[in-house]
Amino acid sequence: FPKVRARVAASMSAPAISNLLVGLIFLFSTTQLGYHFWPATSLVYGIRVDYLSPTIYFLDILIIIYLFVQFKSRHKLVIGHWSLVILLVNLLFTSNPLATLSWSLHFVLYLIFISTIKFENLRIYDLRVILSLTIFFQVVLAVTQVALGHSLQGPLYYLGERMVSVGAPGIASATLWGQTVLRAYGTFSHPNILAGWLVIAFSILKIINQKKSLVIDYWLLPITILGLLLTQSRSAAIAIFGLVIPFSLLRSWRSRLIYFVFLFILVIGNWSLIIPVRSDLSSSQRLDLQQISLQVIQRFPLFGTGANASISAAVPLTKPLGVVGLQPDHNSFTLLISWFGVFGVLSVIYLLINCLKFGYWNLFITNLPLLPLLLLDHYLFTSPQGLFILLLALYVVHSSHVQNRR
Repeated sequence: FPKVRARVAASMSAPAISNLLVGLIFLFSTTQLGYHFWPATSLVYGIRVDYLSPTIYFLDILIIIYLFVQFKSRHKLVIGHWSLVILLVNLLFTSNPLATLSWSLHFVLYLIFISTIKFENLRIYDLRVILSLTIFFQVVLAVTQVALGHSLQGPLYYLGERMVSVGAPGIASATLWGQTVLRAYGTFSHPNILAGWLVIAFSILKIINQKKSLVIDYWLLPITILGLLLTQSRSAAIAIFGLVIPFSLLRSWRSRLIYFVFLFILVIGNWSLIIPVRSDLSSSQRLDLQQISLQVIQRFPLFGTGANASISAAVPLTKPLGVVGLQPDHNSFTLLISWFGVFGVLSVIYLLINCLKFGYWNLFITNLPLLPLLLLDHYLFTSPQGLFILLLALYVVHSSHVQNRR
């Protein structure tokens, strides 16, 4: 059977294996299946802090296998030298070496993987199909969780679905029409992460298509909005309703004006329906975390505390807040300053100036939907799913910009 053997050999070729691994990586990028290590540096007041725990995820293993196949195929693996310098300096001055090393390795791993993807070789429709199916799966799971008032568990536990239920301590919930309802988690560790992932995944699909798409605009958009309403994430709501819809879907200023007037009337008319009362960090607690972050910046101004190590450095300052204090600052910008200090800030400014010199200012406009997510939360840097989708979004925007300039 020479023809059969030839087909089998072709299906097992390095490019075919690479494409299969890429598909699996994108599918598992929304999961939390992994093994946590709990050294003494990951404990604060005897409490395990996930952010400080070095972790190996199944996603990491898939990426390592993919990179090994790429290396065997003699594909060049790329990462910016300046990024490595920043990470090495940060690791040298960190206050929690294991936490910083774990974050840096994940950042480098995801960055190398994403930088090796060539969309023309990947067949871009594969990414569209994977992201679309994943959005649909997450929203179906979200609807089921909210309807039942608890997680499904079973096999989904191994994909990262938390064991959550309405009324359980520390579980995100909201009050709607006098009823306490569960905020949807999907396979993420918090509803806000699911919401942010939905916004970014939908934005990526819009950037990839660039043209009006009936499937994305009239099918995926309502599904995405439904998922966001079930998570009750305010930052994601601002991103999707305030930036993505008016500036990515609506083409004329007249349609945008009508949209904003309608949105204003809707919000004023029934604010509690759109954003119900939630059991979440209060504004004062968020401000307390912000204040602690500013104090950490004052104590570690030059090189910062080290990536993902701000909680360890802030331990003496968090005692009045108790368990609430065992969280990162909910403003990603001040959080990153506390991690990397003035050295990191100047490095980023240098990179941004170079982007402007080469005419990449459109990248900032395209990435505007990320702004509310970064200003009001930290998961795009502290969560592996958030970090992966953030780097993917930046790469897609960059690739789209480069292709448009050709």
